Amino acid sequence: NNSQLLQLAYNIVRTRAVTLEQGYYGNYDVQIIPIADLFNHGDQPNVVLRNDPDDSNACHAVLLQDAQPGQPLTIAYDPPVTNPSQFLATYGFLNGNDNYDNGGYPEATYCKLLFSNPSPELLSLGANDPERMVFYTETGGVSPDVWNVLLFSRLERKRNHVESDQIRQAFYEACLNGDEGTKHAILEQYQGESTKALLRHVDFVLAEVNELMFQMYKFDASKHPRLPLLRRHHEMVIATFQKVRQNLVD
Repeated sequence: NNSQLLQLAYNIVRTRAVTLEQGYYGNYDVQIIPIADLFNHGDQPNVVLRNDPDDSNACHAVLLQDAQPGQPLTIAYDPPVTNPSQFLATYGFLNGNDNYDNGGYPEATYCKLLFSNPSPELLSLGANDPERMVFYTETGGVSPDVWNVLLFSRLERKRNHVESDQIRQAFYEACLNGDEGTKHAILEQYQGESTKALLRHVDFVLAEVNELMFQMYKFDASKHPRLPLLRRHHEMVIATFQKVRQNLVD
């Protein structure tokens, strides 16, 4: 019944667990492994952790390239680098921290477009996947998966309408089969509607993050050591979403 103890236990497990390949076949698993949880994170990791396919109690740390004496050995922490918000919330630091300090940002960041109870079709198109649903920090570009998911989600709302059902099915099949001609024709048909919907989302996120930034400056950073990290993260989100917004308006 001790909620604080339960929260502490959860946080320990969540931050000490490592993601590794189950055997050598590419399917991933999350485990707590003594010693392995001491590896630091690296933006360009030189170690991958793998279970022994013949011994469930054994784990291998495999070098991805030769390492020199004294060279740090690092792994890649989850979540993916395209979701810096969750990364910061989980581990308490920014992935690619040196780049943040020098004014640079990750190549892409999660667009923060979330769907509750998404359909299997929507998930297969990339919904709620932070590695596919991204905005590009340098240009403000929008990944194709964002447009695909956004349009399909809107077409799903028009179920039981014969024409919309046909278009939705044709669009879904075009996405799965790589039929770029059909896909782009349907995207273009709904371009105005999709752009307005994405613009509303971008404006909503910008309003929320700007309000959070305003609230942060009410606190003393000397008493809250994570505030500078949060500010740098929020600055990255604001800068990226402003670029996306400008592109949408243009």
